[in-house]
Amino acid sequence: MKKIILPILTISFALFTSTSANAVNLTVGNLVVERVGVGGATLLASTAQNVAVLEFTTSGTAVQTITFPTTGADQMTDSGSATSNGYLNSYNGLVAVTGYNSPVGTTGVASSNTKATSVLDNTGAVVNRTTYPTGGPTGTPVSPFSGNNLRSAIATGSNTFYASGTASLTPNTGGVWYSDGASFTQVSSTATGQPTNMRNVEIYNGQLFSSSGASTGYGIFSIGTGLPTSAGSTSTLAINTAGIGTGTASPYGFVMFDTNKDSLLDTAFIADDRTSAGGGLQKWTFNGTAWVNSYSLLFNAATSGLTGTAGSGIVGIRGLTGGYDDTTGAFSLFATTADASNNKIVSVVDTGTAPTTFTTLASAGTNLAFRGIDIVTVPEPSSAALLGLGFLALLGVRRLNRKA
Repeated sequence: MKKIILPILTISFALFTSTSANAVNLTVGNLVVERVGVGGATLLASTAQNVAVLEFTTSGTAVQTITFPTTGADQMTDSGSATSNGYLNSYNGLVAVTGYNSPVGTTGVASSNTKATSVLDNTGAVVNRTTYPTGGPTGTPVSPFSGNNLRSAIATGSNTFYASGTASLTPNTGGVWYSDGASFTQVSSTATGQPTNMRNVEIYNGQLFSSSGASTGYGIFSIGTGLPTSAGSTSTLAINTAGIGTGTASPYGFVMFDTNKDSLLDTAFIADDRTSAGGGLQKWTFNGTAWVNSYSLLFNAATSGLTGTAGSGIVGIRGLTGGYDDTTGAFSLFATTADASNNKIVSVVDTGTAPTTFTTLASAGTNLAFRGIDIVTVPEPSSAALLGLGFLALLGVRRLNRKA
């Protein structure tokens, strides 16, 4: 099925703002990106700040901004300085957004136990909001990610989702958790040697994955078999990014593909926020036995060039998503840069050889920051036939592997 790569535009703000109550429908194939910050003269800081989901076309045209309440029963905020927080995901037509049930201005919010996850459907409306237990690691029930960061979530239904993060209290409540709508289960193992410092959680080909910045393993872990819902599932290092380049590996967002449709993932891209060699956009291919690093390219903001060599003008990336054109063999990739403020959405096209340039699509704005980015997916199963896979072809990108 042929995909169309649309022309690139550069923008710096959304066209209009809406609340989740009056958002317009999200368009399948468009980009959604989480943005934090009050903006204007208010600096990004460790206090709780506004959360919004912005929709863009893949060519960079702003569509809408869905804002979350900052007070009241449905409030959703996040730390302005916790750069590992705020990595939304789109899956089966649902967008999961993480944050905190705390008012704007709350100090040290990232380490609080007031965590929350909201799930949006393709109308842009919040169909479920779940607040996490607040009693800490010894409470009844315990608090996931006690005393530390909630980073990412992916919804498997309007009332069910996985969430990832880390913890700093005992017993360890970090890693990946599953919410069935009534209770939370710590699905990833906390046994010695298992990673509990998890970053972005994803599902590809029906398998749960998470990136990790833990010394027990830097890279992409598969968690259990398929989509586990019971406690203590083993995390297995699928893609080991340690030893690539210089310094300590730092993987965040990632996207995986089954390009030949044999039900086996064979290509992966990982965002590593280092600005030294080995960081930036990593491409990995599976040779039938192991994942092999094809390239690691740094982003030079001064030249819009991609390079394997560190130097002036280099910015890291953290959020990452993308689509694959199975007619041309091209990958269209979209990332958020790691600037502390007014960071960017950038795009890269890989046609089979290492790309040399990137394009800037949008800027977050003064004292605002983009975090996670994803592509709006087809609702399944009931609405898939109505939307049609042909519609995806017109929009230029798709997430083949999230539907299996």
